[in-house]
Amino acid sequence: MEIEGGKISGSQLLALLVLTRLVPVTIEFPLVTGIKSPQDAWISSLVGTVLSILPVLLMVRLSLKYPGKTIIEYSQLLLGKFFGKIAGFVLVWYWLSIAATMLRSVGDAYTTAIMPETPILAFILVVGFLSANAARSGLEVVGRLGEVNMLVVILSVLLTLSLPYKVMNFENLLPVLSKGIRPIMLPTGTAISFFVEFIILGMVAPYLNNPQTLTKSSLGAIAISGFMMTAFTVVLIAVFGPTVSSLMLPAFSLARMISIGEFLERLEVIPMSAWTITVAITLAFFLWASAVATAQLLSLKRFQSLVYPLAAISVAFSILFFESFFDLELYFKKIWVPYSLTVTLGISIILYLASFIRGRSSASTKVTGLCHRNH
Repeated sequence: MEIEGGKISGSQLLALLVLTRLVPVTIEFPLVTGIKSPQDAWISSLVGTVLSILPVLLMVRLSLKYPGKTIIEYSQLLLGKFFGKIAGFVLVWYWLSIAATMLRSVGDAYTTAIMPETPILAFILVVGFLSANAARSGLEVVGRLGEVNMLVVILSVLLTLSLPYKVMNFENLLPVLSKGIRPIMLPTGTAISFFVEFIILGMVAPYLNNPQTLTKSSLGAIAISGFMMTAFTVVLIAVFGPTVSSLMLPAFSLARMISIGEFLERLEVIPMSAWTITVAITLAFFLWASAVATAQLLSLKRFQSLVYPLAAISVAFSILFFESFFDLELYFKKIWVPYSLTVTLGISIILYLASFIRGRSSASTKVTGLCHRNH
């Protein structure tokens, strides 16, 4: 059933995936907060980027194997209606939980860093409403927004990374692996847990102008966002040293260190603009995926009527799940990694095994049929 009529290009998909991956970098950055060996966080970032290639390629391979079908549709084909729908609803829940954490992150960023007297719900509602409007307009609109704004966001991040050069001390990166490999395992898992959000590729693949660009766009997004994440980690450690693990908003704290000619200072507007643009577009992307997936699960002909209710659920979750900024930090440290990896890798592996078994069964059936014909 063709619910979404729009199409996007490979470059637009690349932009959406990069923005998706930059959300935790430009706001919370759980990769460096609260870890025991902050000077080794850049290694975790680099290793996590490389290790993420395999699961993402697995997701791409599945989507290309069933052209014209979303992950919701081929899940039911491979697992049957009942178990396929369960897998689909788990993915919808996963995407809505990501939307909720994004809303809470940007709300906490504004109330913590700029306007502490303003109720957090005000920021959450505004961003949620604007993103829902974009999602309701379809994937083509969301893709164009991503393509137009990706360079703006990347430029904002690069400015934030380069302007505090006077206070950088790269000796803070030493010693390397002084406590062995074990302390970097959890941060590496954190890096991978955000990359596997690319399971959303299963919803986008049927709506690409050229489905063969799926692999190229995915690997390009991993390379770009992995480089940005690693560079951000290196600069944060070079500027703040061991204290980086105690920062509430690392990117915002980094922007406060910018001073040009002793008259251009306090350029917090740079990361704030990156936060707002990145979260709004990424949230629209996940709301679109959730709405289309839900429509397919319920056999509806249109997804637009589901966007606002799903956005409202995300807003409610962002308030109910996290009582404070510290709850959100605790969520990223204790819950997010096993939760994200279990959902995405679990569903991907189950679908891949089902596809493999189905392929072997079909091949066996063909061989048996040929043998009967020969006799």
